[in-house]
Amino acid sequence: MRFSRGFDYAVRSLVFLAARSDGASADLASIARAQKLPRSYLAKVMRNLVRGGIVTSNYGRGGGYLLKRPPGEINLLEIYEVMEGKMFFVECMKDEKGCDLYGGCSQYRELERVKRKVENTFRETTLSSMLFSESSKEKGDKQ
Repeated sequence: MRFSRGFDYAVRSLVFLAARSDGASADLASIARAQKLPRSYLAKVMRNLVRGGIVTSNYGRGGGYLLKRPPGEINLLEIYEVMEGKMFFVECMKDEKGCDLYGGCSQYRELERVKRKVENTFRETTLSSMLFSESSKEKGDKQ
């Protein structure tokens, strides 16, 4: 399983916003610079996150992006679905029209079981939990 660049950039940007202890907004240039991301692509990612209701965007002086909810209420599944749509591993999992055997083959049943586990893990993984693991890693590096 491989995640898209858009999903990766979204998660990195959201963790950056979640880590801002002052709760201040961050402009696109600041996010791009801090995460070493191309601004033009990041602009598209942030538009998707605004449309998806994960961040808000304020224009003008002092504007930028803010999380719409606390980091503990935003999980990876929500981010994934905003950026990629519903999760499926093979085309036949997408809908009934994708396969003549829809739901009736062992491959489908097993992949559906795996997908549910991945979705549950994504649902349980919040921006807050990613912040904790990131700060723990940094502390371990300094010691």
